[in-house]
Amino acid sequence: MRFFLLLPGLIFGLLSAAHPPAAEKVLQVKVDEFGLVTVGRDTVSADQLARYIQERLFKSYLGTGQMHDRIIFETGDAFVPEAVATVIVNEIRAGQQKALQVICLQKFNKTYDMLDKKKQARLHKIFPVLFQPSFNPNT
Repeated sequence: MRFFLLLPGLIFGLLSAAHPPAAEKVLQVKVDEFGLVTVGRDTVSADQLARYIQERLFKSYLGTGQMHDRIIFETGDAFVPEAVATVIVNEIRAGQQKALQVICLQKFNKTYDMLDKKKQARLHKIFPVLFQPSFNPNT
């Protein structure tokens, strides 16, 4: 009798151990002292970064139905001018906004601003990377 009560718990434990939780998907943006921007293994010009971020986020969504969990912005080991870092952060934010608009148009045939509050809240919950305010690696 006890065996039949313990059997479901044992099976559940074995199944959960066989399928560990998925690793966090992080989109890592690095810039060096010369202003060279790399995203993962790709080198991107600063003026094309917003479009690249939008495409990466959207293609990730199309391929798996999920998106990256967060974006990290790092400035290599050397000194990066504040103006360069500001431009890169603004481009990342523009890429987030572009990806948000494309997803809204595909899912709802409306822009984000035209959606009701309930759908906006659902998008915040499903795609937090699109609303990420800070890109520090420590947050």
